[in-house]
Amino acid sequence: MLIQQCTNHHLSRLAEIFNDYRIHFEQESDLIGCTAFLEERLLKNQAVIFVAIDEESNEFMGFTLLYPMFSSLKAKSTWTLNDMFISEKFRKFGVASGLLEKVKEFGEETDAQWITLKTGAENVKAQALYEKFGFKKDEGHFYYYLQ
Repeated sequence: MLIQQCTNHHLSRLAEIFNDYRIHFEQESDLIGCTAFLEERLLKNQAVIFVAIDEESNEFMGFTLLYPMFSSLKAKSTWTLNDMFISEKFRKFGVASGLLEKVKEFGEETDAQWITLKTGAENVKAQALYEKFGFKKDEGHFYYYLQ
């Protein structure tokens, strides 16, 4: 498995797996919209995306998408791991672990104060994996959303 940071060179294949991710979460298929969304994030340096590639087939196995944030109190940058998806046929092959290891290294390389993520309360497998990588469940804060 090869893990690379995405550039526009990866865009068409990245858009396909990103579209699969959205379909997995019951969104309408929209390959054109996915491509435009990802292209804008990359062109404007608004996201960092890592992709896991199967070295034999050259297929995209999964990806993770990070958005930059900042901590005013710590006066440092942070990252939000907003999306991670592993294609069904590549699950149980350590792809998520490989991507998380890359995310952890990237956080260290960029001197980030922290990396945050959220997952569903029912997703206990993901929670166990995140905790294995050192992520801590935030017990001290409430998060609110305004739509």
